[in-house]
Amino acid sequence: MKNIFPIKATYIDELSYIMPAINWSKEQWLKEFDFMQEVEIDTIVLSKSWFDGKCLYPSKVFSTLKKENEDFLELILSEAEKRNMKVFVGGYMSSNSWNASGVDQEIEKNKLFVDEVLSRYGHFKSFVGWHIPHEVCSEGNIADLLLGLGEFYKRKSPDKLVMYSPQFRSTFTSYSDYSPERTIRAWDIILKESGKFIDICAFQDGTVSLPKYIEYIKSAKIICDKHDIRLWACVETFDRDVRKMYFPHNFELLRERIEIASDFVENYVASDFARFLSPQSIFESAKNLNVLYKNYFKQGE
Repeated sequence: MKNIFPIKATYIDELSYIMPAINWSKEQWLKEFDFMQEVEIDTIVLSKSWFDGKCLYPSKVFSTLKKENEDFLELILSEAEKRNMKVFVGGYMSSNSWNASGVDQEIEKNKLFVDEVLSRYGHFKSFVGWHIPHEVCSEGNIADLLLGLGEFYKRKSPDKLVMYSPQFRSTFTSYSDYSPERTIRAWDIILKESGKFIDICAFQDGTVSLPKYIEYIKSAKIICDKHDIRLWACVETFDRDVRKMYFPHNFELLRERIEIASDFVENYVASDFARFLSPQSIFESAKNLNVLYKNYFKQGE
């Protein structure tokens, strides 16, 4: 087997409305850490911490449904610290339509968010970086947003990494494809100013068809190398079907995407383990996928 390595990071997106809700107890989340570590995951990326009126912690600045004893962000940071794991804290995202109304308000809200999060959780050693949650495929105001957020995150916490997970532009994400060559040109322009504030880019592998993926991950490597950004692959562990429903991935397709990216990336981040690859998932097929995934890496040892 070629130089294949396991997924070392996973997203957790408790605020998304397109994925099935989990509603786990604290005890179940602690068990989830055990399951993550069984497959060598050592990094958690909280996709976003405020979205569409909901917050991961009992904020004093933003609207939240959390009570003071229901601090999910503290639970993740504290348990990760006990286990010597790392956490990227996702930023503020107003809604999926933020791009239509400009970026100034989005940046100002993120400034309030960053100040509050650093004051509440800045002491956690597990808190190693920020995740910019605004996912696009090189469209709209993303260049201005990445520059504004990246510069502010770095100025307020120069010791922390900044991570971003863009999409490839294809018929999966837009009305038309960008060729790999046009992808390079588009992201080169976007990262011309903001690239110096971004440490990690994890391009989403499920946003381009499998036969085309190798050419697009090559293009991502060219972009990231030029701007001195570490390239990860965001491995979508779910299928994107025509009904816009999301179910655990077919193992062979998941394996193929991992193997294609292995020559170009330094890490993978799953999107995401809890819903689509965990033994605790509501999907029976996720439990089966977990077994197949673990057996795959055992065979390569």
